[in-house]
Amino acid sequence: MEQLLGLDTKWCGRHLIRLQEVDSTNEYLKKGDFPDGTAVIADRQTAGKGRLGKNWSGAPAGQALYLSVLFHSMKVDDMGLLPLLCGLAAVRSLGEKTLIKWPNDIVLDQKKICGILCESRIQGGQVLAICGLGVNLGQPASFFAQNDLPHATSLLASIGRSLSVPEAAARLLNALEPILERYKREGFAPFLQEYSSRCITLGRPVQVVLEEKTVQAQAVSIAPDGSLVCQKDGESFCVRAGEASVRGLYGYV
Repeated sequence: MEQLLGLDTKWCGRHLIRLQEVDSTNEYLKKGDFPDGTAVIADRQTAGKGRLGKNWSGAPAGQALYLSVLFHSMKVDDMGLLPLLCGLAAVRSLGEKTLIKWPNDIVLDQKKICGILCESRIQGGQVLAICGLGVNLGQPASFFAQNDLPHATSLLASIGRSLSVPEAAARLLNALEPILERYKREGFAPFLQEYSSRCITLGRPVQVVLEEKTVQAQAVSIAPDGSLVCQKDGESFCVRAGEASVRGLYGYV
């Protein structure tokens, strides 16, 4: 079985599936019966999707990482926090300059470099969680201009150097496993301060976009359950991941 060079996990990504092309790495994992920690990497996605059903634009093979990981041991209550935990793993693996736009978009130089989509399904009474990550690695700045993606960037476009797909995947999996293991033992509390310090949304004016309503507010803090605490007219309210979109009032972040 193929392994990633530099992978030092015990179970996360140890069962690895490499595909040349797939509609969606998340959908691939939904359709099969795979061991805990199975990772799928595709050179190309034809129907990748992001949070709230948004499309994820494809890149030439080798210029972006399309990775999904399957977890058997999650509970339904964990699904609200899994996107934040995966976001934290992503910034740990991609470097100190990367930040998190709540709940789990990863940004570099005020632009999106990584999108994360966590989904779940019930199989035999067990909750199976799937975390999909799309990371822009080696696209030049011209790629984003040509595809009308003004709020997106890549490692190459922002810092002048990239990671290979296998290296980026190994780094992410190496970061993700200890986060999930500690979360199972101690909950989200040990990660709250680190997540908050990497969250670019906090302290900024935002638009909270519900289905038919947009509210302007100030992003204040992250609640213990991972919700975004906002304040408007002196009153605080919480926004849960998956229930609304939070946008910067004066730009993407």
